[in-house]
Amino acid sequence: MKKLIVFAITLALVLTVASLAEGVGADYPSSGITPPEGSAIIKGELIGNEMGWGDNADAGRAAAFDGDPVSFYDPITQAEDYCGIDAGEEYVLTYIAIHPRDGQLPRFDGAEIDGSNDGENWEVIWVSEEEAEEWQWYEISADKFLISEPSFRYYRYYNEINHGDVGEVELYGYSKAAAEAAAAAVAEPEIVVVEEAPAPEPAPVAEAAAEPAPAPQTSDMTALIVVTAVAAFGCAIVVSKKK
Repeated sequence: MKKLIVFAITLALVLTVASLAEGVGADYPSSGITPPEGSAIIKGELIGNEMGWGDNADAGRAAAFDGDPVSFYDPITQAEDYCGIDAGEEYVLTYIAIHPRDGQLPRFDGAEIDGSNDGENWEVIWVSEEEAEEWQWYEISADKFLISEPSFRYYRYYNEINHGDVGEVELYGYSKAAAEAAAAAVAEPEIVVVEEAPAPEPAPVAEAAAEPAPAPQTSDMTALIVVTAVAAFGCAIVVSKKK
């Protein structure tokens, strides 16, 4: 029971830290989806282009993480620019939600979510192979990822083959370090102190019963009979003489 309590407290701290991180808009996230159990929205400092197309700050990275699907990120240079989040530590990504830009649904083709632990070398976690059909939320579960249990500090939205506009990007997961600490707490064996019972007092030893006198041996009995017979015979002689 103690281990389960420790795990629950640690997990609660993980989710709380994720929710209190700064860098995204006050209305973020806005999709209303329910992420996998144990996961929470990943927040942090924004990375990528501050300015968007035409040096417009309203089309920069913040527009993809402000909770408003109407606003949009519009990169300046295709296949170079991106927008993303520095989570501050490694997070295991478990779920993605993306809302394409209104009026630019074809640009959803080639959209990527990448991960990195140094902010320079990126690995593709998921990529869209088609245009968006509607202006709506698209949810990507972990079974569609190209990497099993991706764990990175930096995550980005990027497009190599199209001009990568996007309305909103939501990333869900959990802290790798906190999860490992919780697992270690659950796995750690509890030390059980067993008190030794006092040694039982020895049972009182019963006094040995007095041994009966040994019965006379056969040779002793024969001698006794002879002596008795001689004495009786002597007495008989004395009586006869008196008569």
